[in-house]
Formats: sequence, C-alpha cells, structure tokens
Amino acid sequence: MAPSIGLVFGGFAATYFFLRFLLSLTQDAKEPPAILTGIPFVEPLVGMIREKSRFHTRLRDATRLPIYTLRLPFQRLYIVNATELIPSLQKQWRLISFASIAADAGAVVGMSKEALEVMKRDLTSEHGFSTSWPKYIMPSMAPGPDLDAINRRAIEVYVAEMAKMRAQGTTKVGLRQWSRKIMVDSTTEAVWGPQNPFRDPEVADAWQMFEAGFLTLSMFPLAWLVFPKLFRAREIAAKAMIDYMRKGGYETGSALVRKRVEHHKDLFGLSIDDIGRGELGNAFAVLGNTTPCALWVLYQIFSDDKVLDDVRRELLALVKEEGDSSFIDLASIKDSCPILLSTFQETLRFRAVNPGPRVILDDVLLDGRVLLKKGGMLMIPALVQHTDVAAWGDDALQFDHMRFARKAGAPGKTRPNRVAFRAFGGGHVLCPGRHFAATEILSLAALLVLQFDVVPVAGRWVEPTWENSPVQAGFPVIDDEIPVELRPRDPSRKWRVMYSGSDTAMDMVSEDIAAGGRGAI
Repeated sequence: MAPSIGLVFGGFAATYFFLRFLLSLTQDAKEPPAILTGIPFVEPLVGMIREKSRFHTRLRDATRLPIYTLRLPFQRLYIVNATELIPSLQKQWRLISFASIAADAGAVVGMSKEALEVMKRDLTSEHGFSTSWPKYIMPSMAPGPDLDAINRRAIEVYVAEMAKMRAQGTTKVGLRQWSRKIMVDSTTEAVWGPQNPFRDPEVADAWQMFEAGFLTLSMFPLAWLVFPKLFRAREIAAKAMIDYMRKGGYETGSALVRKRVEHHKDLFGLSIDDIGRGELGNAFAVLGNTTPCALWVLYQIFSDDKVLDDVRRELLALVKEEGDSSFIDLASIKDSCPILLSTFQETLRFRAVNPGPRVILDDVLLDGRVLLKKGGMLMIPALVQHTDVAAWGDDALQFDHMRFARKAGAPGKTRPNRVAFRAFGGGHVLCPGRHFAATEILSLAALLVLQFDVVPVAGRWVEPTWENSPVQAGFPVIDDEIPVELRPRDPSRKWRVMYSGSDTAMDMVSEDIAAGGRGAI
C-alpha cells in the first residue's frame, strides 16, 4: 500500500513540476504578467467555472494590474483592466480580431465547408467576408428611413399586445417569459418581415433551446451524437431559415436582411442554404442580448418607486390628450426623456456581463513594450470596465438611474467615461444594431410605464439571481420567473401611438458622441 501511495504522490509531483517548467518555458517576459500560477493551467480554469463573470472583477481588485495573462490548457487569455488601454487595442482590429470568432461561429450553425472557407479568408483585410459585412450592413441600421421602418414595425407589435392586455384587465404573467416573448415577436417581425419564420411556435421554441446551448455545441464536434435534442433544435430553426431564404422571404424583410443577403450572396457567392444557416448566427445579434436586457430595464424601472415616478412623470409630459384618447409619438423619447434614456444606459452599465473576446491573429506589441502572442485570446470584460471606480466614481457598484442624465461637473459626481461603457462593444466591432435595440427597449418600457402598473405577486420586488445564466450571454439570464400582475391604468382610456422617425442618433457610446448625432459608421 505504502509504495502505491508513494507512486501516486510521485506522479502528482512530477506532473506539477512539469507544468511549472512548461509555464516558464512558454511565458515570454514581455507578455502581461501571468497570475494564478499556483497550480499551472488549472487554477484559472477552476476560478472561471466557479465564479463566472465575477472572476475577473475579483482579480482586478486583487492585482490592480492594467492587463494580465491567464494560462489555460492549450490557451492563453489576456484580460484588460485599464480603460486607457482600450483605444490602442481597438486600433489593432486587424490583428486583435472579432471577425475570427464570427467566422468560427459559422461551423456551429452548420454552414458548409465552402462557406466556412470564404468566411475565414482575408481576416486581416477590410475586404474579407467576416471583416466587411458589419460595415456593409451598417447603413441600414443607422438613423434614417430604413431604421425608422424597422422600429415602426416593432412598435406596432407592442401596441397590439398592450391593447390586448388592457382589454383583458388585470392579468398575471411571468415577467421573464412575457418580456421575452414580446421582444422576440417584435424583433423578428421587424427584421424578417411578413414571412418571419419565428411566427411558428415550434421554431421559436427550438431557437430558444439552441440559443442557450450555443456554446455547448461549439465545444463538441460530435454534438449530434452527444446532445441530440440540442442538435435537433438547431436543425428545426435552420430548416425554417433555409425555407425562408428559398421562398424569397428576405425580399419583403427589412433592409438589414436584404443587405446581408446582398453581401453574402452577390459579393461572396454563398449559397441560399448557407445564408439561411447564417441567419441563425445573425439571430444572436438581434435577439441574444435584447431579450434579457429588456427584462432588466423593466425590472430596474418598476422595482424602484423613485425611478418609476421620475420616468413616468417625464413620459406623461409627452402625452397629448384628445378627448377620451391619449396620443404619444415615441420618436420624441430620444430628445425629451433624458431620465428614461439614462435609466436604460445605467441598466446596460450595471447589468452587462459580455466578456468582449478577441483572437490574436499575429504577434502584437502593444505600446511598443507589451507582447500579445499569436493564437491568444484578448478579453475586455464589460463587468470589469463598468465597475471601475476611476471611470464611474465611488458609487460604481450602485445603480444610479440619473448617472447619464446629469450635466458635466455635477457636485460630488464623476463624469462617466464613455470609453469604459462596453455594453455595445466598441471600435471596429461596435454593435451596428444598437440604435434599433435602444429604440425597441425604450419604446416597450415607455408603453408599459404609461399604460400599466406592474405589481409583483409576492408583494415586493426581489433581486433576481442568475447563477445558471449561459456563459456566452451578454446580459444575465435570470434563474427564476418573476410573477407579476399587469394592471391597466385608466382602463377606459384609448391610446394612439405612432413613431414618426428620426435622422439623429442617441448619444449612447463614445463613437456616437464623436459622430455628433449622426451615428458612428
């Protein structure tokens, strides 16, 4: 027995010293300092699994390093803490690449080998497939007629749902599921038009399962064998999108979809079936973050009487009374509701957990002295930037719905550092759909605030937990339902709602402010 124990401990010791040697051999002195090396390659992995997004904030507070390295099995991660590093990193977008990650996602949605080869070609060039398409479609999502049309259709869905709910009287719903359904319905109708595949409940349910399991499928090459239900859900959603494309549904869809098809098919020769599968990836862009974000915005407004009173008072000032009817133009929110806009932005700051991953395509020497090695992954975690006291002030860990509405130089308040605002990414990979998402969520919140009281069935609001949220989620997906009653305000009153449109952008990110209201393109 004793010799056996000795052999086991000897094996552990040999493995440990080998890992220490391997770490010292492969870690360049110019790289950001490697931390959590007590058990090389294992300790960081355990921490990431246990603590999820909170892991990086703990390490920031413990180390106070501007940037550091985590060595994992077969991978090195560079984690950015210092906001001042972000602009120089964003300038290196050709080599510090998000396009590479987007190209890899093509395999997860089942695109052909030929399509994947096209997507992975010219990743360091502005003219490659994966680097060029976000900029190509961006005009359709910039302030103007195309964006107005997509916003208008989403709002039409809201208006119909609100009218139905008011006619029913007080109704008990699960706020998580209700807000998700109305966001999915409005977004998919606005994006994919009259032949929207998500009108089929089976497709919507399959998409929800695939969305939650996306990362799982990406990690297992034999997913069809290991996770048959998840794989089948992907194929149900994929078939619906392929049918949509084959039948020409995109021709009556939004300008966004038409531009994507134009780019993928006409410029790069992808097949209709591959474009259909690609739309599953695009569904992540328009649904993946907006659905949980909408829930958090509603929660932050209705769970705090002060926030609700301020937002409702601001919105009521826009309502025009016409006999027994009330009228509002939701386009006026952008210019006339700074508190609602600030509440939305603060929700993004307070709740976003997106890790901001990038792949290093070739060695990069940052500021002439810090080496980022080819093949590594760089991350700018939103939670780290959004809780930085230097960027947001001593109350960075608190929710302040007025944070973005105060004038510069307000006594006792730090002016928000917009470079540290990472909810929509930044630089070359700034989210092109941010104006659509913002208008969509703000409109839903405005209509609900004006037309309903939202009362928790439990008698009080309880902070939701999100321990089981998918790792890839940009905003936490809560664990449990929030049962509420939707109680119509002044039920006999009729509502007339319109969206007249706008040709200026909301100043949400530093790029929008620099563009002077035109929206960054």
